[in-house]
Amino acid sequence: MGAYWFLDQDANRRPEFTVHGSKFSRDRVGGVRYVEMITEGFTITPGFIMLDTKEPLEQASSPNETAENYIKRGCTLLVVKHLVTSIRHYREKYDHFLKTLESLPVPFMVTPVIPAHLLNPEMVRYFSRKGSPFLCVEVQCPEDLDSLKWEWIVQAQSHRRIPLTIFVKDGENTSVNYTDLWSQRCEQYGMIRLTDVQEDEWLTFQNLKDSGIYPNRGAFVYGGQADYNLFRKGEGSTFDEQDKFRYHNAVPDVTVIGGRIVQVQQQVIDHRSKQQVRVNVHKHFV
Repeated sequence: MGAYWFLDQDANRRPEFTVHGSKFSRDRVGGVRYVEMITEGFTITPGFIMLDTKEPLEQASSPNETAENYIKRGCTLLVVKHLVTSIRHYREKYDHFLKTLESLPVPFMVTPVIPAHLLNPEMVRYFSRKGSPFLCVEVQCPEDLDSLKWEWIVQAQSHRRIPLTIFVKDGENTSVNYTDLWSQRCEQYGMIRLTDVQEDEWLTFQNLKDSGIYPNRGAFVYGGQADYNLFRKGEGSTFDEQDKFRYHNAVPDVTVIGGRIVQVQQQVIDHRSKQQVRVNVHKHFV
């Protein structure tokens, strides 16, 4: 969309935002003409950073169509899970998985899901070099959390400070509080972790900061990607009172990624391939 600016009509002080190219800009830059985008009648939210929990791309018959479903819900960066199944060939399988995502219409990141019995320090170092936002340790029983040499894992984390989190796949021990067990292990060994256990498909703001996704994405920040959603007012959409940035049972009327409109009234209009996004600095604010 080039160079333009708009007002947030719902903000107390009605702040204005300037977009130049694909990013939010503090001031006008270059000699181009800036036009005003009229936002009256709309509520504006930052683009949603989502984990492909409900519709995993790795299991989808058409990853592109699945990615478009996420765009229609306001996703402007999709964190795609990749299950690690081999201790010797995980690099080749990771490269092969990336090839299946080359034509996705939404920017994406890849976060490996590693069963506890396969996790080793070299995997931690490898995926941190690849710019993964965090690593997910898959546990199927409480004993999984005691079977690892956590001291070695912590040492492997130290270079790039990539955080860990857990995914629980235990349908039998329903009385086990895995969140507490995980917190105890992290405190015991000094592990770097996501602050919140990521159970929802929307990444929490604290986890965005922990993973290094924020401040480049996930908020209206100067220098960050111009990703946002427009919701038309008065059509039955309601805000979550605890989090103004999320609607319940609502979809955006317009989705913008990198300053360009990609979705209008639930029709994806920009099918061009988007790039993989890599994290350069984990724990950016810690």
